[in-house]
Amino acid sequence: MKRFAAMVAAMVMLACCARWGYAQKLIWLPNLPGGNYNRAWAVSADGSVVVGEAEPSRRAVRWTRRGADYLVEDLGTLGGSESWAFGVSADGSVVVGNARDGSQAMRAYRWTRETGMVDLGTLGGPQAQAFGVSADGSAVVGVSDSPVGIRAYRWTLTGGMENLGDLGGGASVAYNISADGQVVVGISVKVWPTEIPAFRWTALTGMQSIGTLGGVQGEARAASADGSAIAGRSQDATAQWRAFHWTASTGMRDLGTLGGVTAEAYAINADGSIVAGRSRTTEGPWHAARWKLSDGSVVVEDLNVVYASLLGSNDVLERALGVSPDGRYIVGSGSHEGATRAWILDTRVAYSISGNIVLRDFTGDITGVPIAAQLRQGGITVRSETISLDANGNYTIPDVEPGTYDIAFKASHWLRVVVQGVQVVNADVTGVDVSLTNGDIDGDNEVTLFDFGGLVAAFGSMPGDSNWNPDADLDGDLEVTLFDFGVLVRNFGAIGDD
Repeated sequence: MKRFAAMVAAMVMLACCARWGYAQKLIWLPNLPGGNYNRAWAVSADGSVVVGEAEPSRRAVRWTRRGADYLVEDLGTLGGSESWAFGVSADGSVVVGNARDGSQAMRAYRWTRETGMVDLGTLGGPQAQAFGVSADGSAVVGVSDSPVGIRAYRWTLTGGMENLGDLGGGASVAYNISADGQVVVGISVKVWPTEIPAFRWTALTGMQSIGTLGGVQGEARAASADGSAIAGRSQDATAQWRAFHWTASTGMRDLGTLGGVTAEAYAINADGSIVAGRSRTTEGPWHAARWKLSDGSVVVEDLNVVYASLLGSNDVLERALGVSPDGRYIVGSGSHEGATRAWILDTRVAYSISGNIVLRDFTGDITGVPIAAQLRQGGITVRSETISLDANGNYTIPDVEPGTYDIAFKASHWLRVVVQGVQVVNADVTGVDVSLTNGDIDGDNEVTLFDFGGLVAAFGSMPGDSNWNPDADLDGDLEVTLFDFGVLVRNFGAIGDD
């Protein structure tokens, strides 16, 4: 069996991979009834919830995935006319943003299904806004009026609203918070009007400047999961806004543009390797952009070019405003059907693995035999799947992410076969064929005297008999007979793959 598995693995390496996998998806999110404008600002970890704003009355909205589509929900206001949603927790259950109250003052809120919109209060002034939320929804950041000016704040369920101070110039705004809730980023005045840098705050260090790209202003708009990487926009020495990526080791780095002179970053994924925003193109218009960072290099991509096949003739992805922790989902706004519309882009490509399985020494209905398949990487099972065969023994494992896998196949009274080194790269994989050896009645992946004992106990039985054991019916003729005994004898001593 080991030698057979090795031969199968060699055959897999030669298999032709001719079909493309599951295509990426772009969905233009629905508007509220009567509206012709919406914008998406943030997305949950699994892409099932998106938050933003929509007309006809400017309202905070929450889109939730239902099958292949999304449903839109008006989150209401705090008694006033308008509201916005800028942040969402990892599971999509907590939404934060701004809403007008009954006096039309702007107030920060935190929304859940159970509580609705809850006013977070202020630092002593009349108004406040909320822009970011931690992964678990317990910490919120934004800006509030205070008796001494506008100040960045961090609000928590247990501690309420905390003034984060400023860099000495009398004003600050917090735009976002790390997933763990420990790092806050934003902009603060250091020396008005010549130094208004981006900042990074922790409880241990307080507010610290991370500088600019040579200009007056810098805005830190997003932080990685642990706050070690920051993305945003900063003016350069010529006063042009440029997208940046910051870490303690590299400092603030200009991420480049799509050919124009201006770019802005609004979102970053969990490990800091993907940044989303917008950039001017060589021709001048704003296009949604994605920057990929790896080993010190940066690649900037125009989402309208990379995903051109998903766009209608007049569609334009203008700005990317949010990205999921794994970088798979990107949300933003663009031009669709002559209006500004929110969108969600699923960037993931997945493929299928298919082949043929022979259930040896079996004359029964193979379509009724479940096959347990395990996809392993580095000796660890990363996915378990129960697959079915068609009448010819063909199977398909769908939705497989790119990678190299060892695939284990096991059926009830057949021995396990592991196909090693199945490479899924840029196309579906076909021809992963295996043949399973019969006789493992007790399911221990060996054909031994214990299996003979199981056959003897069920010998002569049929379905309905007290001693009937379907796993002893090796040939599938619904009776345990000498034919099953013959199968056991032929395969005695065989051992399946680990």
